Amino acid sequence: MAELAPGTIIQLTNGKSCRIIEELGRGGQGIVYKVDYDGKPHALKWYIINNKPAFYANLENNVKNGAPNESFLWPLAISSPNQYGSRGYVMKLRPQNYEEIGAFMLAKVRFASPEALIEAAIQICSAFQKLHIIGLSYQDMNDGNFFIDPSTGDVLICDNDNVAPNKVNMGIVGKSGYMAPEIVDKEAMPDRYTDYFSLGVILFILFYLNRPFEGKRVINCPCITEEAERKLFGRGCVFIMDPVDDSNRPDPRFHKNVMRRWPYFPRLLRETFIKAFGKEAIQNPTKRVMDKTWQQVLLQIRAQYVSCPHCGRKTFIEPDSEASLCINCRNRVERPIILKIGNYRIPLLEGQKIYRCQSQASMNVDLSEVYGIIIKNPTNGKLGIKNISGVTWAVTLPNGEIRNVEDGRGLPAIADLKIKFNHDVTALTTL
Repeated sequence: MAELAPGTIIQLTNGKSCRIIEELGRGGQGIVYKVDYDGKPHALKWYIINNKPAFYANLENNVKNGAPNESFLWPLAISSPNQYGSRGYVMKLRPQNYEEIGAFMLAKVRFASPEALIEAAIQICSAFQKLHIIGLSYQDMNDGNFFIDPSTGDVLICDNDNVAPNKVNMGIVGKSGYMAPEIVDKEAMPDRYTDYFSLGVILFILFYLNRPFEGKRVINCPCITEEAERKLFGRGCVFIMDPVDDSNRPDPRFHKNVMRRWPYFPRLLRETFIKAFGKEAIQNPTKRVMDKTWQQVLLQIRAQYVSCPHCGRKTFIEPDSEASLCINCRNRVERPIILKIGNYRIPLLEGQKIYRCQSQASMNVDLSEVYGIIIKNPTNGKLGIKNISGVTWAVTLPNGEIRNVEDGRGLPAIADLKIKFNHDVTALTTL
């Protein structure tokens, strides 16, 4: 199958064409070229393997329907057949400031802050929620599919040519260590439930910089044969942090990251991973943690990363505990007043943000849009909640008085308030 020389013109099924500029890289499926398309630099993935007609028909359908959301480097156009012995598709170029997840695992690059890490995780969950809503599954989730800006947490998802309807597979089922157990055991076809499992693996790697099933059992395995792979990653796989089964614990020589970082992040995150990779979720795909649930967990985790009232640096606190220790100054942070909105628990400390998605019954909103912020009164040092939502809140004070708080105005951050953000959601403040 011929490689494409600079200057080669590739005709596309949409009536346009692209011109090869240079090779960017290559892998097992194909070569990626930088091309001129529509007068701008783009990327062309050109296959070096033989794909069936159904593969290109599915790819053409994905081009027609468009990307589920902006995080996907989605196919924009597909080449016409019978050109240079193969076919390919055009997509946007990945900016240079985006890094593969593998670079984070190897400590070649680090997130600028926990906020950037949490933002990346939220964006990944949001992207796959959009994908699954329209009946598609990704089917080949691994650390090479995700590129992240370490300063902001912005995410780009590539290799979307394997995306297909649930239970319809284009030939690639996944990568060892990322695939759902029933895929490893060849008992099922990819669908959203297998994606849920792989999504959990990606999130675990982001937070703990180790893979969730590569513990002592993998270290002690002399050769990863197909049979060994089924034992380690199939239905018999064991989560390295399983609270009951310690047969696959992290090895201190090789898994320092997860051992150091496991207690760092909030309890809710640990409990969710234990559920996601527990025996029940391994055996029964319908019991897995869904993308929407992960999204809600991560929005709660984001709310728990606050400014320490002692040293001013950021730390995680547990809103259901009487006190937490600052991870920086080690001082005791007493539980502040908590704003309860549905399932969310928002500690009211200076600088804390209330997001619109927390105060809306629908999750179909911008997850980064701020609705309110906790500020300190410069005169008396007391904390208040400033309304920056663009709408008026109806607030019931502890004495029963009802007060309207317009956009740009504030109210004291005290216990026993009832804040009606809209017709559907009322929040309560409590000690």
